[in-house]
Amino acid sequence: MKKISTVTFDLWDTLIKEAPGNSEKVAQLRIERIASVLESGGHPHTREDVTEAYQKLGAFLEMTWGKARDMPVREQVLFMLNCIECRLAGALATDEFSAIENAYANSILDFPPGLLPNAKEAVQAIKDRGYRLGLISNTGKTPGSTLRIVMKDLGILGCFDVTTFSNEILVRKPAKGMFKVTLEQLKVLPKSAVHIGDDPEKDVEAAKSVGMHAIQALSPETLRSPDADGHVSRLEGLIHAVERL
Repeated sequence: MKKISTVTFDLWDTLIKEAPGNSEKVAQLRIERIASVLESGGHPHTREDVTEAYQKLGAFLEMTWGKARDMPVREQVLFMLNCIECRLAGALATDEFSAIENAYANSILDFPPGLLPNAKEAVQAIKDRGYRLGLISNTGKTPGSTLRIVMKDLGILGCFDVTTFSNEILVRKPAKGMFKVTLEQLKVLPKSAVHIGDDPEKDVEAAKSVGMHAIQALSPETLRSPDADGHVSRLEGLIHAVERL
């Protein structure tokens, strides 16, 4: 019987990565679309007004994230709208608010991230060996619901038994809750699971703090963690690193 029965993965910079400049393109697309919805609904505000509110939201999110907490996407949109104009959200028709929420959540689909080298092959190899798979991912402004679409389009969503996103459970790595919720859903003890991620604190230290094993996915930009149970470059040889445990 394998000592390890379950493998969990980080998403950003472990399996997927944005192309240079795409983050800015997505931000501008959100702003343009939100301003357009407001204008067409009879609530005109300048692009500068929307941009300023978007930046204020970003600063608030950074403060929230710094406490290992997160916000549902709807609350993020409400915060931004209130920064544009007090009570603006309440003045919107239901379909107008939905259009703004959709623009905020889904604009990344116009400039989607891509798979990192060997990511799909590594995930599939783990799945084919009979391990249960989980995903444990912090989110930015793009929510888990949209990231599942991204993962489906990239051909990896179906490999995962459980996907945990911070905006849906309201805590973020390195909070232990991200890992505990996922392990509970997978019905596995921490000692029987290994987490794969790039970040020394949010992936390696956090996973080990709940009793999991941890393998660090390295790239040229990654700070190598001395606490990891193994290291792999661009996920090459991941299946062998897992089975050595």
